[in-house]
Amino acid sequence: MMLQQRIAGLRNEHFQRAHVGLIISPIMSKRMIREIEIYWNHARYQPGDTIALYAREPADDLEPLYTLVPNAPSGIKRTGLQASFVPTADLAFEQQCLRYHVAWLRNGTVRLANCMRTQPRWMAERRDILGSLPMSRVFLPGTHDSASYAIHRRADSENLLEKYVITQDIDVLAQLIHGARYLDIRVGHYPNSNIVWWANHGLFKATPMQDIVHQVKSFLDHTDEIVIFDVQEFPTGFGKNLGVHHDFVAYLEEQFAGYYLPKSYGWSSTLNTIWSSGKRLIIGYDEKRVVSLYESVWPCVTHQWGNVRNIEDLFRYLNRIETESIGHSRSTPRSAMAELTPNILDVVLNRLGSIREMAEKVNINVTNWYNSKWQRTANIVAVDFVRSSGIIETAIEWNERRNSRC
Repeated sequence: MMLQQRIAGLRNEHFQRAHVGLIISPIMSKRMIREIEIYWNHARYQPGDTIALYAREPADDLEPLYTLVPNAPSGIKRTGLQASFVPTADLAFEQQCLRYHVAWLRNGTVRLANCMRTQPRWMAERRDILGSLPMSRVFLPGTHDSASYAIHRRADSENLLEKYVITQDIDVLAQLIHGARYLDIRVGHYPNSNIVWWANHGLFKATPMQDIVHQVKSFLDHTDEIVIFDVQEFPTGFGKNLGVHHDFVAYLEEQFAGYYLPKSYGWSSTLNTIWSSGKRLIIGYDEKRVVSLYESVWPCVTHQWGNVRNIEDLFRYLNRIETESIGHSRSTPRSAMAELTPNILDVVLNRLGSIREMAEKVNINVTNWYNSKWQRTANIVAVDFVRSSGIIETAIEWNERRNSRC
């Protein structure tokens, strides 16, 4: 009997709602990068239970790389082990486990198992559950400042600029392959440069827009997934003149010709309607005067920002917006921007640490909150350093639970 069948046979009510998973710490130093962390949630854990990390699919006779004894119903634990670097070119457009597995053992027997998994097709694989829903009623994992990424193969120290500019440690294509379906894009215009259009983080150039376009098209070419490409800010080079906006929309129309869904479909369209159209890219645009003139761009997703600087205030803000959403149907999707927002003084005095340090504090909390408190109201949840959260796993699990009545 295959291991997964055996594990399923051993499951009982004690493990029905249990979860154990692997995430990648965003913290980078000269000593460590991509540290593997184990997180768990199991209300009915017992003394003597253990959680083990493996380099391949677990078996009862396989020696683990790392073992811990859970001492609380939920928690997170650093392992001190560095995950192997996996370049985007080595990621497949089919679900795959990226080497590392984790298991919950009771009496020395594997009762629950998981792996560091990609999710390139999770929406299409659940078309029977999600197809009748509009985007505003799907739990969508997203990335904040999606194009502000830096890929490091080796451990190193961040320079001062990167500490407050870089928000992701994998490129946009890898974000999509891992399971993100909402992209938060900021645009800079540099007419006197060899590269005119850039994805920015504030005033800082992050990635040439052409690279982002290529990555999004590659993902759409190889899957049947639906992607929201949400242009949210124009921090430099646009000014108040709409002429630059017209040029940028023309650029998007040319680059994404054959990919984008016309605005006339509207946010109330179901996923099945979108799939039937053959166009699976929705381009949101944060300039109402421009949206009214073009079929190619849609009213942008509503960003819900707490603008807070500590975990307690972030919880209170997210709790408020999720509570207020109960019983208030809306057609335009909304994105809970689940990050801390430092002010200028915080940056100058380094009071909150780097974006990596803030994500390390925030992401496991956000994962737990959306897995236990707001799982039935969540729409889009956008995070920094998406691999350091379990928001993708949480979204997939609760899309199934809340739409299959179980």
